[in-house]
Parts: sequence; structure tokens; C-alpha cells
Amino acid sequence: MKKILIVVLALSVVLMGSAFAAKTVVTFWNSMGGAQGKALSQIVDEFNAQHPNIEVKSIYVGNYGVLVQKLLAGAVSGQLPTMSQVYSNWTAQLMKSNVVQPMQKFIDDPNVGLSKSQLADIWKPFIKANTWNGKIYTLPFNKSIYILYVNTDALMLAGLDIPRTIPELIKDAKLLTIKDSSGKVIQYGLGLRTTVDTFEVFLRQEGGHILTPDFKRGNLDSKVALDTLKMLVDLVKSGTTFAQGGYLDGPFGNGKIAMYVDTSAGISYTARSVGGKFAWTIAPVPKGKVQAPPFAGTDIAIFKTASEAQQKAAWEFTKFLLKPEIQAFWAIKTGYLPVVKSALDTQAWKDYSASNPMAKVLISQIPYGSFDPGIAEWYTIRTKVGAAVSDAMFLKKTPEEALQYAQDQINKILGVKK
Repeated sequence: MKKILIVVLALSVVLMGSAFAAKTVVTFWNSMGGAQGKALSQIVDEFNAQHPNIEVKSIYVGNYGVLVQKLLAGAVSGQLPTMSQVYSNWTAQLMKSNVVQPMQKFIDDPNVGLSKSQLADIWKPFIKANTWNGKIYTLPFNKSIYILYVNTDALMLAGLDIPRTIPELIKDAKLLTIKDSSGKVIQYGLGLRTTVDTFEVFLRQEGGHILTPDFKRGNLDSKVALDTLKMLVDLVKSGTTFAQGGYLDGPFGNGKIAMYVDTSAGISYTARSVGGKFAWTIAPVPKGKVQAPPFAGTDIAIFKTASEAQQKAAWEFTKFLLKPEIQAFWAIKTGYLPVVKSALDTQAWKDYSASNPMAKVLISQIPYGSFDPGIAEWYTIRTKVGAAVSDAMFLKKTPEEALQYAQDQINKILGVKK
């Protein structure tokens, strides 16, 4: 009996060891801090609880700038995580090193893939933005869209409605600007960041783009590009628009600006900045010739450098992220967009949107949203155009000089021969 007991105990130890060894660890690099990081941790904990043989480790590596540098370095050294947040231009860069495992491999798997209805559940613009050469390489994660933040108390005092067009925005910026007896501005009608994103928001609303449709050369020598930058510079010169490089939720919250344009990812920050001092809301970016507000945010990539087991486990986590109830939770907690349509049918989302009209504004804009070019050179191009836009909005260069510089830089980056 004693010998049998010893054998049973020994066998139990072996089986327990095998069970522990069978747990597949998935490392997930991300840049989700603050409230977004807490929400992500809750999702990861829930997944791990439901999948005892998988352990997803959410690893915050720093801001997006730090993340992309670590990923590019990892592609060279072979030290990549199992999966990571990626912008589309990062994906294009990483694809050159052949380290991105196309999601199409998993999507098409007859046993663990996505059905046609599940794939169709993802908003079409997001699928398009994650596709290269007809193959889906990544899937959407934290997506936001550019919107207009509005101090509704300030508008009501001025007898104004929320501007729906760019001409109305310009007019209202003037009417909402308030000066004290000495002539000092105490409330600007509008706030704008001096970034490439601001320029791109208004450029796309006028039907323009930084690059030509084939992404082969710059398109900043166009009339629409010049008219757009001139408009932004004129707004600053008029004294109705407060311009700075940093985020604008602070100036908005302390009443320095009555309206500003930024992504929906800032809603929670804006709520904290306002802190109940006045009534505010969000609205679509005022329309120009078209309605095409840019999307922002990243996607999920799985890397070939991970083991087959890790890749399969990462795919299970990716599918978990796309569940309607998870997407509803993620969107409610963070202000990001639900990337699947079925999230809107969950009770959690219905309750949330019933008491938060802002949610309906965000969803209404998804069909109109536009994406950045998914090319490897885009990050460098953005940097050059951003510097030019900043110089123009801070009146260091004329719009013509700034755009000529940016156009030359873009064409140099893309290898366009003079």
C-alpha cells in the first residue's frame, strides 16, 4: 500500500508539472496607460480566467514613440513579443522584415477562424485599413475618430448653434472670442493643435490628401493643400484661435477656449478637465466639401518569431478582444470606438448610449472615417509635414514656404526624381 501511495503521489507531481508546463504565455506589448491601461488589465484578467492554459501578459512599454522603436529593434534582433499594438505604417515597416504573421492565416482556419458573419461584423473601414495586397495582416484594436469638442454653455450665451460646416466654424470662432477691457483675450473661440493631424483633419474635409492616391509622391503642391493651411494660419492671425502643440483638454477645461478639434480618445481627459464647471458635448468635425474625419489608433499584430503555440494563443486573445461584450466594455471605459457592429446590440452599450448622447455622435461618424496611408515611410513623412505645419501656424514660415519644404521632403523620402 505504501509503495502504491508513493507511485500515485509521484504520478500526481508529474501530471501537475505537465499541466503547468502546458500553459502558453503570450506577451502583449502596448502603450495603454491610465484609464485605458486599467481597462485593458481587466480584459486580460478576464481572458486569463476563462483560459487556464493561456496566460496573456500585458506589458506597458511606454508611449507610442518608445513602442515603435522597440518593435523595429526587435525585428532586427529577433526579440519581439508574441503580439503588439501597431499603427498601419509600423506594420508596413515590419512586413519588410517578414516578421508579421498575417491574421488571414488564422481567420481562414476552419477550426478556430472567423465565420463570414463574424468578419462582416467588423466595421468595413477597419478591415480595409488592415489589408495589404488582398490579405488581412492585422485587426483593429483601439480606434478613435476626430471630433469637435464644444462648450455648450459658451455657445448658448452667444446665441449660437454647434457649427456644422467649416465656414460656420470660422464665423463662430470669432463670435465666441471674448476680450477684457484691456483688449486681452480671455476666451478664444477655437483651439487648434499645431500638428500634422490638425492639418490633415481639415485637408481631408476639403477632399485633399498629403500624398497622391498611389502614395508615390507628395500632393502638397495642390490648391486645396495651400488653401487649407492658409485657413489655419489666418485663424491664428485673426486672434480668435489659440494654437499650441500639446493637448487642448486643459485649456478647454479652464475656459480658455470654447471649441477644439481632437480625437474621441480624449473624451475622458476632457471630462476630468471640465470637472462639471460648465456643460459641454462633442459633435462631428464641421464639414467642408466632404465629410471624411480621420481615424486614429492602432491595430493588433501577431509575430512569426513566436512559437506556433504562442501564435495560436494570441489569436484566441485577439478573438476575445473582438467579442461584442468586450468591445462594449472597452469603448465605454476608454472612449474608443467599438470595432464590431454587434457591440451596439449589447445591453451595456444600449444603457450607456441612452444616457450618453456623445456615444451616438461617435458611431454616426464611422462610415465617413478615413485612414492614413499604410506605407512604411508614413511616420517620417508625418514628422516632416508636422514640422512644416507648426512653422506656418507659429508664423515662422509662410504657408507657401512651409508646403514647399514639406513637398520636397516627401518626394525625397519617397525617392521621387526631380
